[in-house]
Amino acid sequence: KSDLCPLFRWPKSGMYAEGYHKHVYPSGSSYEGEWRSGKKHGRGVYSYAGGGQYDGDFLDDKRHGSGKYTYPDGDVYQGDFVAGRREGRGKYVYAKGEMYEGEWVMDRMHGYGTYKYATGKTYTGYWLEDTPHGNGQLSDANMVYEVSYDRGNVLSQKAVRRTQQESNDPLAWLTNTFACGSISSVCAGDRSEVRK
Repeated sequence: KSDLCPLFRWPKSGMYAEGYHKHVYPSGSSYEGEWRSGKKHGRGVYSYAGGGQYDGDFLDDKRHGSGKYTYPDGDVYQGDFVAGRREGRGKYVYAKGEMYEGEWVMDRMHGYGTYKYATGKTYTGYWLEDTPHGNGQLSDANMVYEVSYDRGNVLSQKAVRRTQQESNDPLAWLTNTFACGSISSVCAGDRSEVRK
């Protein structure tokens, strides 16, 4: 792509950067991609001096559209961005082995999504500003539960069926019928730290 660099012009006397170019900033960070009117605009890759990289769409110097952001600690987000923030639908994979896939608003898990915990539990349901809020389903190695949250606090939790891997027993349906009662909180302590 280096042969496209001549398409780039630095702003001066009414001339503006247009086309494709790689630029290294004094901080050591770099951007290689498309420019318009002296701003990152279109598709490009921004590599941060302190580690981390964004590969995706830009609009007026901001991450905007679809892209992949790799953080210095190994976390990876891939999905939608609006004005520099995670917003829309996206998947965030934590280096510690957890994952969230679903809706985002203003860099926060907000809306409907699925979170897979390192403990093996999975919650699918509604979120409010990074915390489970509303109705959803929580599953572990043995059982699936209907749960209701209020800003991360469990309001109710009820076993509804055994997980698929536990249902090989031909009488599992009968067991499930009698097993599905109210139980104590199963996911205490599972609220994960979320990148701000």
